[in-house]
Amino acid sequence: MVKVNFLLCCVNTLLMSEAIFLPRSTCVTDPAFSNCLCINSSDQIVADCSHLRIHVSPIFTPVVQTVNLSFNELEYGPVPGSLPAGLQRLDLSHNKIKFFPSSAFDGLYLLQILNISSNHLALDDSTFFKGVFADLKSLRHLEMQNNSRIFSNHSTDMYPGHALQALMSLRSLSIDGLPSYKFGKEFSKLQNLSQLNLSSGYCNLSVYGLTETYFKNLPHLHVLNVKSCHIKNIHNDTFSLLQNLTYLDISNNNLLTFCGFKNASDGLIGSPIKIFKANRIYCAVGKSTFVSRKFFKSLRKTSLEELYLDDNKIDYGEFKIAAELPVTLRKLSLSGNKLSLGRYIFQNVSDLIGLREVDISYQNKHITGPFVDQYNCHDYRESKKCECETNTDFLTDTTFIMNLMSPNIHSKPMDVYNMQEKSCDQPIEMITILPPYLTLINFEYSKVGDNIPFMHLMYDHLYRLNLRGNALTRWIGPVCNATSMRYLDLSENLCSYVSKAFFKELIGLETLLLDKNYLVYSLRNDQNGEIFRCLRNLQNISIANNQLDDLPRKIFNGLINLKVLNLSTNAISDVKIDVHHMKKLSVLDLSHNYIRFFDGSLTSQIDLVPYSSLSISLENNPLECSCRSLSFLKWFQQKTNSRSVTFINYHLYNCSDENGHILNNGFAQLDAVVQKLEVQCRKIEWYVLLIVIFLTCFVLFILSIFIIYRHKWKIRYFIYLAKREMFKKGYERLGDNTDFKYDVFVSYAERNRSFATKDVVTRLEEEAGFKVCLHDRDFVPGTDISDNIIGAIRHSRKIIFIVSSHFIKSDWCMYEFHMARYEETVVRKRNCTIFIFLGDIPLADLPYKIAQVRDQTVFADFPRDAEEESKFWNVLFDAVNAEA
Repeated sequence: MVKVNFLLCCVNTLLMSEAIFLPRSTCVTDPAFSNCLCINSSDQIVADCSHLRIHVSPIFTPVVQTVNLSFNELEYGPVPGSLPAGLQRLDLSHNKIKFFPSSAFDGLYLLQILNISSNHLALDDSTFFKGVFADLKSLRHLEMQNNSRIFSNHSTDMYPGHALQALMSLRSLSIDGLPSYKFGKEFSKLQNLSQLNLSSGYCNLSVYGLTETYFKNLPHLHVLNVKSCHIKNIHNDTFSLLQNLTYLDISNNNLLTFCGFKNASDGLIGSPIKIFKANRIYCAVGKSTFVSRKFFKSLRKTSLEELYLDDNKIDYGEFKIAAELPVTLRKLSLSGNKLSLGRYIFQNVSDLIGLREVDISYQNKHITGPFVDQYNCHDYRESKKCECETNTDFLTDTTFIMNLMSPNIHSKPMDVYNMQEKSCDQPIEMITILPPYLTLINFEYSKVGDNIPFMHLMYDHLYRLNLRGNALTRWIGPVCNATSMRYLDLSENLCSYVSKAFFKELIGLETLLLDKNYLVYSLRNDQNGEIFRCLRNLQNISIANNQLDDLPRKIFNGLINLKVLNLSTNAISDVKIDVHHMKKLSVLDLSHNYIRFFDGSLTSQIDLVPYSSLSISLENNPLECSCRSLSFLKWFQQKTNSRSVTFINYHLYNCSDENGHILNNGFAQLDAVVQKLEVQCRKIEWYVLLIVIFLTCFVLFILSIFIIYRHKWKIRYFIYLAKREMFKKGYERLGDNTDFKYDVFVSYAERNRSFATKDVVTRLEEEAGFKVCLHDRDFVPGTDISDNIIGAIRHSRKIIFIVSSHFIKSDWCMYEFHMARYEETVVRKRNCTIFIFLGDIPLADLPYKIAQVRDQTVFADFPRDAEEESKFWNVLFDAVNAEA
């Protein structure tokens, strides 16, 4: 219903156009009323004398077109002649007016809007005498409600038809609802009256209710509002004479019940009714409501487009009840009820081909206002002449189950973390039944708790779905055949898991709201950005208040058309996400996080965003002003000065140093902060450079020592070779030459001298005829021992090591071993070493290199048995003779 309020009209007029204040003398003639405002707004002169506590109406100049005298102390109407003849709007509301002078409104032929509400005007013929409005030929809107409550004898009040019948141009009337039998025959002359509001002030129709003749003389009504009028019953022919009625509101009559609803519906048969509101026609407390099919049979014979049945404790409905709703119905609102799952929901819903919007929000909510007289309302049933009275309320289990629109629900526990993700190409498991052309479902705050499973929508027309404020804690999906969906709200659902396939089929989404959930783990583990990858048309996504701390870089990589990204109220400290592909990004909200600064990667990506009006919010973040954030501060300064990026309320940002101490006037004086930091950081850079050089040298030194120690034997060997090349001390480089001075060089420990010289050397020379090199016999006097050792090794075809516990403890023996190994592996590149092990040497005591070659080279353990000794020498002779 269109309700005209004078104050709102004036305010809107002032806001929508430029208002010019004029001298007060332009509007009022008496200097005593100098407090009145005179305004030129939209080429109209407005005299505003409201809230001045004046007792007498001023005299206004002829140029004034709008007069506002509301909220004053006037006790009678305007003095005759005080109002200009060209007046179009007059507001006398909220005064203490008890009567009007006989010629108060004479000559106001152009007046279109009159507001006399909230005064002390009795609705009788003496107050509203015949002819009081005689000259108001152009009046279209009259507000006179809220007078009966203050000053009236309700038992004798009648609608002032004798005074109102002169208003031939009247279109809209707001008046108190009186317990009269009807509007008198005088109202039949108001053939332009199309809107009647009995609810904006005092209304009490509890005595007789709405009888069949109550609106008999108002056949031209299009809009009728009788909510909050204490109506207990409605006759089934009450509205039958209103054949032009398009809007009817009987809400907030909490003793009316569906019996009164049915009778009201009976009177609407054949009318052009479009909107019917019957909210709160039951007491707020009491038993739940069972809805029968017969309540809606009459509506089937109308062209109704919108039906509102909010807050009626509806719990259950009769089977196939949807078949009784008119096919023209476009919007159905059942908010604030207690709907339970049942077959009545699904049968015949496909017949509702006109239904576009369904509101089933706030199911099972606690009792809250605004219920009229909810504590004085007792859920009793008075005796009424109503054939549906035998249908008593039906109390059922009010546990609401997820997938209200789906008939095949089997709730069972499932391991959502290990289950295999499904695809819409797989066989259909669940079909969600909806009216064929339904585009909007509002299902917010309905205490639903369950998973969102893998499902198919029967029809792909759903455009907007609101599931905010429930307990849908697992989003498994995918939701198939939903490519038309553009808006999805899953906020405040305590969700802790979303599968990577859940949004896969929602390719048409433009707005996605996921606030106040617990998606931290699901998003943190989505390293490749699979969850949102298919939402290429998404323009607005909000994931605020999800305790997010570390988002993967590729999490939003598929959102190429994104305009608004809201990550506020989380625990993000380092923003690593990719944004370079978001060419249309206009809002990035990172407020209320733990961000200290942007790294170079993010700032360079933001520089690539071509949108000219990018806004970023960093409010309530512990931003840092230090050397490590200096590059970010300079970037921030440059973007702010060039206005290529708008940082929302940046002058209010706090700024702290590395130790967390807040700096005064941080971002409000960013230029000074940056300049100061540049000086400080330049000094620190030199210190840091020196420390880095020192640490680098120290590390290289330690590394060099480690390398030298690790390869000390190799280094010694090559040092010898270098010396040999430089000084040529009578030695001849043999290289790969096969002519050797000795057949074998024997290396042994001093304590094994007897065995080496008497046993090994004697047998090699006397029995086998080999030429043996011994260090105490054949080394050149006056030459370094190391040179003698390497020379003996290089000039001997084979090298025998007599390994014992004394050998491995001798530095020179180990030196001979390492030099021989490098000769063998680097120079000759073939085996030339033989190992004889004396005694039992534990493997753990052997040096690593000897233990390693023991497994790869010829060796022999010297036998303890005399019988085996001859075999040992033969094997040794053969090993010396063998070609490497």
